[in-house]
Amino acid sequence: MEKKILLVEDDPDHAEIITEIMLDGHGYNNIEKEIILMKDGQEAIDYLEKAETNFDNEVSSQIELVLLDLNLPKVEGMEVLKYIKKSIKFRSVPVVILSTSSDKKTIAKAYDNGADSFIVKPISYDEFARKLMAMEEYWLIKYVGCSKFAESR
Repeated sequence: MEKKILLVEDDPDHAEIITEIMLDGHGYNNIEKEIILMKDGQEAIDYLEKAETNFDNEVSSQIELVLLDLNLPKVEGMEVLKYIKKSIKFRSVPVVILSTSSDKKTIAKAYDNGADSFIVKPISYDEFARKLMAMEEYWLIKYVGCSKFAESR
């Protein structure tokens, strides 16, 4: 079964790198994934609101992971995080913050608002790929579970 990942990222280069790492052979290839890209905070909230009121919407109801940048146009990522964690439908979905900020107050605030993980975007592509794959292993395999992966081991 395909894992749906909501990626909220305004930087097209970062979105491309994250998508490439997640989909193009860096992780567990036997996990089918779909990345749903939102380019600003308001677009993400609108998408989630629509999904929350439309219980027949299979795509959005199966979101199993949110990758969320904090520095977003229109609505900041911290507000998107708050929205998700107050949502009846989505509050149990793991939210991983991906940010260039390593400010301890920002990290603490993200956790206070319900973030499940916080990854500082590194400069090195290889380091970023390792961090994303470790995150994927934890949140999509160990936490959410993946019977396909477990059967192949």
